[in-house]
Amino acid sequence: MSEEWRKFLVNYPCKHYEKGQLIVCQDTSPTSCFFIKKGFVKTYVITAEGNEKPITFESRHDIFPVDTVFGHSEEAKYFYEAYTDCDIYQIPQGDYVQFMKDHPRLFSRLFHYLIGRTLDYHQHISSLEQAKAVDKLICALSMLVKRFGKQIAKSRSHMTLPLTQQDLANFLGLTRETTGTQLKVLEREGILQYRRQKYVIHTERLQTLVEER
Repeated sequence: MSEEWRKFLVNYPCKHYEKGQLIVCQDTSPTSCFFIKKGFVKTYVITAEGNEKPITFESRHDIFPVDTVFGHSEEAKYFYEAYTDCDIYQIPQGDYVQFMKDHPRLFSRLFHYLIGRTLDYHQHISSLEQAKAVDKLICALSMLVKRFGKQIAKSRSHMTLPLTQQDLANFLGLTRETTGTQLKVLEREGILQYRRQKYVIHTERLQTLVEER
């Protein structure tokens, strides 16, 4: 984080959100940009059948909702909920946009950040398009460990996102039972270890499976 950005942030409140607390509601018109200092935020929709479908997960230094912040939409297209306890800066939309205009170097960083997020969305779509449940899971885990992984040993990363099996299943359009079964298959193959929302991924083996598919 640059010194310019730090000095800018101190002008705005940093609010604490408890796990499960709604931050932005779909179809409302937020006038602020939200910047995560600490914690994870779940972005999701509710289907016509009343099922929750995660779109993505936001983490430290992420901003949301980018569509309303930059004027591409008047209303939020998703729900944003604290997935864990969170500390989040709330910045008036106009202040954030003007700050970026006044700091081209930071705007360039933002541009590359948004490209990276777009590639994440593409990989999520790719995982949903896979015919087999195990292939959906492999593609999704590859994306998630790249985004949230913390290397703990050679070729091994701990996924810092404390993802439940139910949210992982919803993320992939699978049942919780099917997701659990496929996780056990990958565990037996030495691709991962998991217990109570904690995942350790053997990244080289996972990448080999991705390339094979």
